[in-house]
Amino acid sequence: MSALERQINSRYDDPDTYSGDRPPDWEARRKTVYRHDDWTCQACGRQSGPHAGDEGVRLHAHHITPLAEGGSNRLSNLETLCESCHQGHHDHDIFTGDWVGDGPHVYTVGPLRATARGIFAALAIALWAVLVGRGIALSAGYAPMAMEIEAALLVGATLLGSLVVVSKPLLVTSVLGIVAAVMTAVAWTDFELSPEFGLIGAIVWPPVLLGAWAIACDYIQ
Repeated sequence: MSALERQINSRYDDPDTYSGDRPPDWEARRKTVYRHDDWTCQACGRQSGPHAGDEGVRLHAHHITPLAEGGSNRLSNLETLCESCHQGHHDHDIFTGDWVGDGPHVYTVGPLRATARGIFAALAIALWAVLVGRGIALSAGYAPMAMEIEAALLVGATLLGSLVVVSKPLLVTSVLGIVAAVMTAVAWTDFELSPEFGLIGAIVWPPVLLGAWAIACDYIQ
């Protein structure tokens, strides 16, 4: 469940539970719908948000079955429409009342779809992977390189790895989780409850937890 979905109170699915035209959690509902529909108008297919940057169209969340006809505010009864298509679904001027829409300027993060905290999490995960790989290489008997060359390779590999994490966070976090689980099982077989087992757990699980946290908070998607 995303951070936006956690802000949705199912009580307000029923329009009789609040006063006014929109429920108190409308912001979270409509933005969840935009994300679910990939910032794409479900009528004409025009795209906005991260697909179009500042050149996108204004988006609205539309009730498929109108509230006046027994519809609800459930996510299943909401869809994304661009401004013109939304007006075309109504025989009255939707801009005279308490309408709410989002222009493309709201989504300026670009194709990475990540906040500064998400990028930081990705960098931390990538750096961890690079350092662990370096440690394995050294333990296998490979001689260390000159400090300047090694530092440049670490920085380059970390930046490259962070791009992979940001673009495929769920895949990377899942792979790290499987690797961590396997290493934990092997460590348990060898050490059971011991300082060595705790040390291995402290090494392999932090990036998995960090990735899961970043995804759950919508810092990376």
